[in-house]
Formats: sequence, C-alpha cells, structure tokens
Amino acid sequence: MNLQKLFTQTQENYELIPFFIEQLLVSDVYCLGTKDQDNQIQFRVLETDEGDQAIPFFLSSETIQEDLGTEVEYLTLNTRKLFEMTSGATLVMNPTSALTKEFQPEEIKAILETQDQE
Repeated sequence: MNLQKLFTQTQENYELIPFFIEQLLVSDVYCLGTKDQDNQIQFRVLETDEGDQAIPFFLSSETIQEDLGTEVEYLTLNTRKLFEMTSGATLVMNPTSALTKEFQPEEIKAILETQDQE
C-alpha cells in the first residue's frame, strides 16, 4: 500500500482517514535526525507557520532527497514508535510537500489510545 497515495486520497474521501491512520501506524516513516553512540535519537525540529516547534517526518525517503538534498541525515522509524517516543510534541508529516499534515499532541495520544483498543 502506497501511504503517500492513500494520504492524497483522504483529501477527497474522508472515510479513508481511519484506514490511513491504521496503515500509518504499522509503517515506517523517515525522520530528520541522527543517533549518537548511545543510540539516543536527536530529532531535527522546525518551526510551524504558527511559530510552534514541530518534529518533521516523511512518508518516503525520496521526498527528503528531492526536497532537501541527498546529504540530509535521516532515520527510519516505525510510526507508532515515533508517536510514542515524541509524546507531547507536535509532529508534521511531509512538511516540504504541498500536502502536509500536522499532528498535535492530543491527537497523537487519541490515535494511539484508539489503536490500542482495536
């Protein structure tokens, strides 16, 4: 399943959103950042249009390379793990694309709780 294509389809068919979220949580995404010697992850942070701090992540490594260049360091992480690790933070999916999605801390918490009940 192509997550990017599914995400685009959710814009025209809102009924696909729960399925997209379900697929997103079991998929790997690409985060700007590095790991140190102790395997501690240091995420790059960006500023949203509203002036908030947010952690960017991408649905494909190609998007990072096309939009930010091939020299940018990034990590591959499972989305559920990313959401759990960054609890309390705002995350932005595909921030360099025309179609982006901001995940607020409360929304992430609700997504994880909903998925845990299924």
